[in-house]
Amino acid sequence: MIEASVQSRVSISQLEENEKDNQQELPTYKNPFLKEMFKIMIEGLSAGTSRHGPKLSLYLFELIHNHKDELTNEEQLSVGVFMNALKLCGYKYIPFNAPPKPDLIKAMKEDQKKYEAEEDVNKAAWEKTMANNRQTLFQRLDAKSKDISKIAGDITQAVSLSQGMERKKVIQHIRGMYKTELSASRHWQELIQQLTHDRALWYDPASYPTSWQLDPTEGPNRERRRLQRCYLTIPNKYLLKDRQKSEEVIKPPLAYLSEDKTHSSHSSTVKDKAASEHIRVNRRCISVAPSRETTGELLLGKCGMYFVEDNASDTVESPSFHGETEPASFSWTFEEIKEVHKRWWQLRDNAVEIFLTNGRTLLLAFDNTKVRDDVYHNILTNNLPNLLEYGNITALTHLWYTGQITNFEYLTHLNKHAGRSFNDLMQYPVFPFILSDYTSETLDLNDPSVYRNLVKPIAVQSKEKEDRYVDTYKYLEEEYRKGAREDDPMPPVQPYHYGSHYSNSGTVLHFLVRMPPFTKMFLAYQDQSFDIPDRTFHSTNTTWRLSSYESMTDVKELIPEFFYLPEFLVNREGFDFGVRQNGERVNHVNLPPWARNDPRLFILIHRQALESDHVSQTICHWIDLVFGYKQKGKASVQAINVFHPATYFGMDVSAVEDPVQRRALETMIKTYGQTPRQLFHTAHVSRPGSKLIMEGELPAAMGLLVQFAFRETREHTKEILYPSPLPWIKGLKWGEYVGSPSAPDPVVCFSQPHGERFGSLQALPTRAICGLSRKFCLLMIYSKEQGVRSMHSTDIQWSAILSWGYADNILRLKSKQSEPPINFIQSSQFHQVTSCAWVPDSCQLFTGSKCGVITAYINRFTSSTPSEIEMESQVHLYGHTAEITSLFVCKPYSIMISVSQDGTCIIWDLNRLCYVQSLAGHKSPVTAVSAIGGGSDLRLWTVNGDLVGHVHCREIIHSVAFSNQPEGVSINVIAGGLENGVVRLWSTWDLKPVREITFPKSNKPIVSLTFSCDGHHLYTANNEGTVIAWCRKDQQRLKLPMFYSFLSSYAAG
Repeated sequence: MIEASVQSRVSISQLEENEKDNQQELPTYKNPFLKEMFKIMIEGLSAGTSRHGPKLSLYLFELIHNHKDELTNEEQLSVGVFMNALKLCGYKYIPFNAPPKPDLIKAMKEDQKKYEAEEDVNKAAWEKTMANNRQTLFQRLDAKSKDISKIAGDITQAVSLSQGMERKKVIQHIRGMYKTELSASRHWQELIQQLTHDRALWYDPASYPTSWQLDPTEGPNRERRRLQRCYLTIPNKYLLKDRQKSEEVIKPPLAYLSEDKTHSSHSSTVKDKAASEHIRVNRRCISVAPSRETTGELLLGKCGMYFVEDNASDTVESPSFHGETEPASFSWTFEEIKEVHKRWWQLRDNAVEIFLTNGRTLLLAFDNTKVRDDVYHNILTNNLPNLLEYGNITALTHLWYTGQITNFEYLTHLNKHAGRSFNDLMQYPVFPFILSDYTSETLDLNDPSVYRNLVKPIAVQSKEKEDRYVDTYKYLEEEYRKGAREDDPMPPVQPYHYGSHYSNSGTVLHFLVRMPPFTKMFLAYQDQSFDIPDRTFHSTNTTWRLSSYESMTDVKELIPEFFYLPEFLVNREGFDFGVRQNGERVNHVNLPPWARNDPRLFILIHRQALESDHVSQTICHWIDLVFGYKQKGKASVQAINVFHPATYFGMDVSAVEDPVQRRALETMIKTYGQTPRQLFHTAHVSRPGSKLIMEGELPAAMGLLVQFAFRETREHTKEILYPSPLPWIKGLKWGEYVGSPSAPDPVVCFSQPHGERFGSLQALPTRAICGLSRKFCLLMIYSKEQGVRSMHSTDIQWSAILSWGYADNILRLKSKQSEPPINFIQSSQFHQVTSCAWVPDSCQLFTGSKCGVITAYINRFTSSTPSEIEMESQVHLYGHTAEITSLFVCKPYSIMISVSQDGTCIIWDLNRLCYVQSLAGHKSPVTAVSAIGGGSDLRLWTVNGDLVGHVHCREIIHSVAFSNQPEGVSINVIAGGLENGVVRLWSTWDLKPVREITFPKSNKPIVSLTFSCDGHHLYTANNEGTVIAWCRKDQQRLKLPMFYSFLSSYAAG
């Protein structure tokens, strides 16, 4: 630095001259800056005032003596100038060129050491001071930093809170608009549903659906009998020419109201419901339905459960009004859950099936067993007031063995226990072929030769086929023992008799090809084409021949529909299935000659065949094959009953490493068929003799697994001869109800005058009979069923009498005999009530009015109100234009019939609260029976609105009732109360009169009549209020049902 700062041209001579003059004047510099710097240095180094002078002198000495060679001439001159300056200031000085003196050098080195030691001390002190200063500064900065961070955090929090509030307001606003839009959409859909049918204001024939499909709602015995309207979305090329329609896409009525919606209104509604409550469980799953498998989330909330599909656009068919498929997303309350069962899906124990009180079922498959079990237990931990404690297999078998349930009921419940589901076509319920005679004109159900051999599988009904299947098994067994070959892409599997299965999706679709929505599923299954005409299901006889002895690959058993659904045998929609090789067009299914080409008659006779004594005694062998010990192991080999290994539970696809083999195995599982869960491990018991003694049955709405405490073992009466309902069919059973043609004559067992005309007689499941005044309706809520058990009076949880017809148009309720009636519902002044009907388990109340409007009130049972029941919502049903005279509820099939003075008769859907169809041809109905001057015209309809037949009665019919006994073991009758006091019975099969019940002491018109629920008694009431009960002559010792009368004076109290 010193050399750099003192770069001058000052000569030594100049410095010496200054020294001589003794004047401390600095030399003159051309650079004023250097001159000034030199002046400052001289002043700073004046003797006695600077402690740096000796040090500088020492350093200059070392520089000139030790590093002289490294300095330039100019730099050496500068050093000389400095040294002269130091000399003038009074410091030690060694001349530039003088020889070094040892003492002086020694002294200077000692000074050097002293200065270096001082410098080290000073440096350490300085560093310490700087560290202290630095620490103090950091502490101050840290405190300030914390203050700044806190202020910044407060500001950020305030801004975030403000933004959050604004965002929340925006989201709430959007959600509010979304809810408003959804609500408006739902209300429009309800209006469209109520006001566009063929009896409503906005009816448009061009846009209203005219096709019918199977309603998935299950009725008694899991029977799905009902059809519902739908749009048939199948191209014209699949329809007969005379049934083809315009190729333009038919839009639902007022479709433009929802054309701009990108989301499914129903799915959005479900999501909106789920978002409004606390969700406890959220699991990924697949909703399995016949037409599709929908991935989504199952949500368990506080009040109910929700399935929300992943994306409405990903589903096979988007849900639409009256569409061919049900909505993919759905919700249900815990009160609606009736049964919950663990299920298999694709041979894995990973699914759960939920049965609801409205007849709907849901099959949900999860990732694995652990997740399924977790969901299953989470469902059961909720309050499920209507959950049935399902009976075990032993109790079920006992009911069948003792004759308290029919063969059909027993097989239905075995299918349910074995995991068979209508939601999975690969696990569809399976029923046996029963008959082997499909060619005769007549049929004797007492003849064993007309039945198939239930001991053997369907494929080995002949000895020749039996030997061939045994040979197949032996060959495959030998191949399996040899083991896999290197060139074989698929290693040999365990031996089997049959490469196909008796039940799979192909079999189900083969039988139901005429019934939408299965038609569309069949086309998808067959690569968008119907099957070859000769291979299409066209004849019951052909199907039997192929399965039993003609085909080695066709081993089909039957589906339940063969025993209750005639509609699947009819080509109702006019599909073009082509022409067979013999020139015959495939249309309706060709039925046996003994069915007289009548599908309904075929089903009725077939059901009777299933319940015949021969089948009752031998069906146990078929159960062994399908559900029992012959299903697996050595017994299955001996019974020639071994199917491909891919059809049995436990086939672990994940254990197969080869991707080709794994895909092949997955395809097998999805197409081959799936063997039911094994229920029995020993031989099933046989029911000896004619065991089924049907002395009545509780209505199907009460469930099947109910111990019928009112069936008593009767004495064997002498066999009597009676006419067969159909002359060409022998062995049909009329049944054991009072009035049955095969039973002893009815006799009067009870007679009681009341002095006031009854409006109706009503049979209760508790065996009692109620007589109600003309403006009374009995409201009842039953306690839940407890599986297999007896019924007692405690089964009625709550009851009340609803009365109407008051000047203020208020419906009043009386639930306690000692208290006066209380106001329940204030009806509109425009809807003067003329009739009422009640649906017990769903707490629905329907009122018919003078103006023709029907109002449905949805109620809830509660203990917080005096009436113990409160109305939650109401819906108006429009279809009548005249006064409603009667409302009739058929809960087992979830329908209601309404009739009005102008002869209109309408069927309504109780589940969806919508119009189904009208029954045409009535002129002036009386209790749903059309009456014509000079007599009555009795018409019988199916639940799907098909006219079975009609018969003219010379007398006026004032009332009607069904015997309602189990199909198969009974041929039910219609009892008609005539104007002359006679009760006439007509067969429901062909409307032929079968018996008349007369009471010589009375010829007054029968205004109401009903069979007791067990069928033992027939109660009638005439127009004077006299109630008469009839029973079979051989059952007079049976205890009479309790009779309760509720006349007009009851409501006054």
